[in-house]
Amino acid sequence: MKDLFEICGECRHLSDAEVVYQLTNNKETSNQVNAMLANGSNVSIEDICNLLTPARREMALAVIELYKRIKERKNNYKRITSSADVYEVMLPYMADLKVEECWVIFLNQAARIIRKQRISVGGLASTQVDVRVILHEALSCNATTMILCHNHPSGNFQPSKDDDRLTHALLEAGRIMNIRLLDHVIVTDESYYSYGDEGRL
Repeated sequence: MKDLFEICGECRHLSDAEVVYQLTNNKETSNQVNAMLANGSNVSIEDICNLLTPARREMALAVIELYKRIKERKNNYKRITSSADVYEVMLPYMADLKVEECWVIFLNQAARIIRKQRISVGGLASTQVDVRVILHEALSCNATTMILCHNHPSGNFQPSKDDDRLTHALLEAGRIMNIRLLDHVIVTDESYYSYGDEGRL
């Protein structure tokens, strides 16, 4: 019996069309998805799942959810040493989102993850964040440091003026409470922006 790594290895050698057909088992649906991909459309997992039959859609969503949970367990107590680590940890939560979400990673003194917390959900271009809520969560789990993280559904990872203001507000509030803001990472499906890497903290 083949294990998961052998199966995944085989899938990597398939073309987009072949992968889609494996998922849909339907030529017409496969052609629809391939046309979307060929046209350079911003195709999300949700878009593809919506084209599946109810049974296959449930199966696909279950596999995606299981993958996220496995990644979450793997990343529990992971030591964060760079912005790349933050991106790796948070991308499974933020990939393909249609609206902005703000999360915070709370860390202990050894820079290991205590927990990841979604703070707010917003619209297409912004989300309202209360700094007091973040500090309350940090205190409740005895975090010594924290990393702010949110997504830009547009794909543009450059920070906005609102992003700058939030970063500054949390940085200053954290100093008062002796909880250090290590970074603010803006996530897109393809890349990320790190305030820490840019020397802005």
